[in-house]
Amino acid sequence: MRNKFLLAAITWTVLVAYLCLTNAANIPKVSWLHIQNKDKIVHFMFYFVFTFLWVNALKQSNKLTPQKVKIYIFIAAFVFGVIIEICQGIIGKGRSADIIDVLANTSGSALSILMIWLLEKRKK
Repeated sequence: MRNKFLLAAITWTVLVAYLCLTNAANIPKVSWLHIQNKDKIVHFMFYFVFTFLWVNALKQSNKLTPQKVKIYIFIAAFVFGVIIEICQGIIGKGRSADIIDVLANTSGSALSILMIWLLEKRKK
């Protein structure tokens, strides 16, 4: 595959979907890490990385401008996060839909876009 970011983005997307939709009891707990709302931090990081990988995977496309890539990926991350939350509400298995998770997802994606934009600006 000519674009290593594309492979990483696809793999990350599948991993996030799996971890978010699998039975919560099957995911090991980190007992020594006592941070309030650590699941929101996890959601934030999932979507920060998701956005970073997909923007880098698609920015080499000759069909889209770099600005459009960022906008489309941000929208895709938001929609993906909402779909995951809806599925959690339907499937259950120790999971429930949570609007705060959507906010954490969106915040992670937005910060990733901002970081990419700042890095691109700095290069110029």
